[in-house]
Amino acid sequence: MLTVIVRSKRDADALRNMIKNYRSDWGIEVETLKGKRGTDVIDAVKELVSDNKFYLVLLGREEADVIKELSDSTPPNVIVHGIRKKRIRNTRLSELNWELEVAKSQPRLWIEWSGDTPFIAKKYVRGEPGTDVFLGWGLWWKTLGLGEPSHKGFLVKKSADGVHTVIAGGRAVALTEITDNRIPQTVLLGEVRGFELKEFANLSRNVIRSFVRGTAKLFEGCEKAIVPWSGGKDSTAALLIAKEYCDEVEAIYVDTGVDMGLNKYYIEKIANEMNVNYEVVRAPVKENIMELGFPSRDNRWCTGLKIKALEDAIKRRGKVKVVVGDRDAESISRSRRWFEREWEGVAEVLAPLKLWSGAMVLAYLLSENVLPNPLYALGFYRLGCYVCPFLRAYERKLLREVRAAKIGADEDLLNQFLGRHEGYDLGM
Repeated sequence: MLTVIVRSKRDADALRNMIKNYRSDWGIEVETLKGKRGTDVIDAVKELVSDNKFYLVLLGREEADVIKELSDSTPPNVIVHGIRKKRIRNTRLSELNWELEVAKSQPRLWIEWSGDTPFIAKKYVRGEPGTDVFLGWGLWWKTLGLGEPSHKGFLVKKSADGVHTVIAGGRAVALTEITDNRIPQTVLLGEVRGFELKEFANLSRNVIRSFVRGTAKLFEGCEKAIVPWSGGKDSTAALLIAKEYCDEVEAIYVDTGVDMGLNKYYIEKIANEMNVNYEVVRAPVKENIMELGFPSRDNRWCTGLKIKALEDAIKRRGKVKVVVGDRDAESISRSRRWFEREWEGVAEVLAPLKLWSGAMVLAYLLSENVLPNPLYALGFYRLGCYVCPFLRAYERKLLREVRAAKIGADEDLLNQFLGRHEGYDLGM
């Protein structure tokens, strides 16, 4: 699924040593350019790459003069990264581990502009682990104080420190701070001009299709796949890719009894449109709230129930591959997982979306004529349970004020949950 290319054998030895110390469970392949230098590097890389997997080309500062040209002349599944040191082999192992993480995050910042419309296009940038790029539309305009709700989209660069940048026409036009217990605080720096989401998807299609093809090697020999399907954009994209490469695909939706009602509506609708079989399994989260109290960030007892329900459903199916929508941008722990891993005692897990940004995922769905979950248009970033301890203040505000967000909810239970946070959310 991923091959790292370096210039020389000594560079490869250093890289393998880093992998042994920091990424020992990764099935990473290392190739060399047999010591080539200068413009010969470009031809050597082109001879090594194919379109059915991803490649990271790591070069030292000695090759700085060819890095951009190499990036521009290779397809999107080839990520070119220049480290800060002169040579790979002269880099400390901890620094080399970090540079690998930086390189993997590069595609999340591949954004170009056609007038007011952004699109995903390969460009040489220095990645930033912990960042992501996503799109807001619908009630997001109002939530972030950018204007009245609109079907048009806007682009946000999401940072790990909670201060995000709204970008229009390639320029920062707003800064917004999104924290757990406060409504977003936004400072306008310019005019936020919206764009058509479908146009964004159409302009991005070439890179997206290259990323889909880049997952082909991961799925070799995939006869039957199970996709844990939450109704969110990532698991829906994972389902689409699994359908493209696996002989048989089935989805599993875990119903906790406290799921947002629009999730169930969305899954039923999209399953019919995509002709996907899915099973609904029950995790008794709602039934246990009276005894255990609401789940909290320090006591996420609900997660164990959901995993148990999913495990049991997968085990009943025998030998399968489990395809998940994990992305590196979601958390440090996910970025440290390999594209494939063993879910001990359950199945082999494949994660084809690891290198994708949130914007890429949305472009993929729209380019395949799959509408995203309507909860995104209502302003939600996280989809799932309406009593989730990880809902942020603005999402709890939506649950208080937006009728469509409450569809299917036990209103007494929802009110109890919201009441627990009311003082924090209102700044009391």
